[in-house]
Order: sequence, then structure tokens, then C-alpha cells
Amino acid sequence: MNYPSLYIHIPFCSRKCLFCSFVIAVSQEHRRKEYVRAVASEMNNHTGTRLRTIYLGGGTPSHLDEDHLDDLMNAIRKNFSWDSGIEITIEANPESINAGKAQFLKRIGFNRVSLGVQSLDDRFLKFLGRNHNAAAALEANRVLREAGFDNINLDLMYAFPGQTGEELEKDVKGLAALGSEHLSLYTLTIEPNSRFHAAQIKLDDDEKLAQQYVLIGRLLQEYGFAQYEISNFAKQGFESAHNRNYWQGGPYIGLGVGAHAFDGRRRSWNTPRLQEYLDRASQGIPPVEGCEDLTDEQLTMEKVLLGLRMNKGIRWDLVPADRRPQVEVWIKDGFLARENGNLKATDRGRLVLDELSGRLI
Repeated sequence: MNYPSLYIHIPFCSRKCLFCSFVIAVSQEHRRKEYVRAVASEMNNHTGTRLRTIYLGGGTPSHLDEDHLDDLMNAIRKNFSWDSGIEITIEANPESINAGKAQFLKRIGFNRVSLGVQSLDDRFLKFLGRNHNAAAALEANRVLREAGFDNINLDLMYAFPGQTGEELEKDVKGLAALGSEHLSLYTLTIEPNSRFHAAQIKLDDDEKLAQQYVLIGRLLQEYGFAQYEISNFAKQGFESAHNRNYWQGGPYIGLGVGAHAFDGRRRSWNTPRLQEYLDRASQGIPPVEGCEDLTDEQLTMEKVLLGLRMNKGIRWDLVPADRRPQVEVWIKDGFLARENGNLKATDRGRLVLDELSGRLI
């Protein structure tokens, strides 16, 4: 059955990282209990739904206290159902994880943790404005293992201005050696509404970034990670079921401030303003700010563009007939390849996939 995934946005953070442009709330700890009640109220619109995966993202979900997380998980259990073995993920920052918190997360039902390490180089962590250092990241990973988590994702960021190949190699090897089951790769980008954007931080040229991307892929392969999506690597059997549902165009429910949802045809999004979200939820008013109904052509193109991010690609017959001449040119040029009835990006094509996707639209 095509069950939806559930995403819950937790906006609270102890500070805003310099690269961040997400919907977050800093110094709003006094609103956490009210926010959990609001999200639980929003769940009433989906009571009885069977879920494919559950994911708490942010923000910093691990910034919630134990009683907040317990209330949230109880509300999820009350309103939804799922098969045993479902992937239940929480994003966490190292500074908000200790032995007691790790054991608690395991006890209330989480079976996967995505740990925002970003780097094991304290200089780069300081540059990003992170609230932890390398020692804290290593300790958080250790206590999660001791708590019984056997499915941990580590976030790795690269493309810091002036980052050398030696620095990158040391960082990649350091994270890979921790033995996680999954690694998510993030290129540092300068996003509008981030402090880096306001400070006019300049990044290195695209050629250097491409060389770094290739280096990371080679190193991770040596440590037993297989790339299955343009920015994601996993040990066998540990690919993210939640994110894979996004890339395959599956339905998902989005709860919380600024969250997005998709039912297979309609995309909708909640208000990004925390106070407005809380006010509407307290009155039982849906917090949806906007929506759009996708045409058949739009749905097809989304499946094509998202599917090409996956290493296995998409079925050739999914490519619209009017786009095939352009695609054939890219196949000839070595950016894409047809194999066993599938179209997929080559190693070379993954380096410029965003540009190809833009042209295909």
C-alpha cells in the first residue's frame, strides 16, 4: 500500500547557525510545550492514517525536553498506526545528546538518529557557528551506540572556503571511521536569509567543489558506503526509507510550522510564522498557508527530476516524448546513461545534475 510518510518540524534551536535559512525559533524554549500541543491538535486531521515512516526534523528536535518528546510520541501513537519495523528517525545535535537522553529516545520508540556532526574539524565548526566541537560529536555518537541505536546517520558538510584536499580527506575518514550506517553529504551553500548571505561569504569555484565531491565518493566507497542518491551514502540495507519516499514521489504528511505536505496530487505548506501557527492551532484552524494542484505533466517531471537523483535512476518510459531528444544528447555526451530500461545519471552527470534538471524543465 502507498502509505504516506510523516514529517514533523520542530523549529527550536539553542542558536542559529551562520549558514541556516530554515524555519527555526531561537530563545523560544517557553513555547515548546504549547507547540507540542499544537502539533498534536494538527494530527487530528489525520487520525487513523497508516504510516510508511516517521521523521522529526528541524530545527533541533533533540532540543525538546523528555516530557515534550514523550507527549509528542504519545500523540503520534494515538492518531496513527504503522507496521512493526517502521523507520522512526529523530534529528539531533551533539550538544543535546547525553547518555540519559539517548536511552530515553530509544525507550520511547526512535530507532534511527540523524546526528548533525557536520565536521570533526573544530575550526570549521566554529566557522559554521555550531554549538558543539569535535569531542562533543564523538561523545554523542558513543552514547547513542551504547543506548542500542544500530542505525545512525551522520551529516557531513564540505566546500568550506579555502578547505584543502588534505583537510577534507581527514574529515571524511574521521567520520567514516565512526562506523555509522548512513552518511548524508551537504555542500555549504550561501542561502538568502542566512547570516553568511548577509556577510557576503564567497565560496570556492565549481571546479574545486566538483573535485572535492569526487574525492568524498571515492573515500566513502573505501569505507564500505555505497552511494544511492546524489548526496546520500549507506551501508547495505540502511538506505533512508523516509527520504527515499520523497525521491520516489510518494505522499507525505507535514505537521508543524513551515512544514510541507503532498498527497500525490496536491502540495500544501503551513505558515512559517510561529505565533500564527500556535494561534491557529489553538482555535482548531488548519495552519495551511497555501497549496497547489500539480498537473499530470508536472507530476511526471517531478518524478523524473527526483528519480534522477537516485543512482538507480528512472524507467526510460517515464521520460516525456518531447524531452527525449535533449536527453539523447546528454546520453551521447556522457552525462546520462540507459541501462536495462532505466535512465540514470553517470558519475560525470551527477556533478552537473542541477543544471541538467533546470534545462529539462
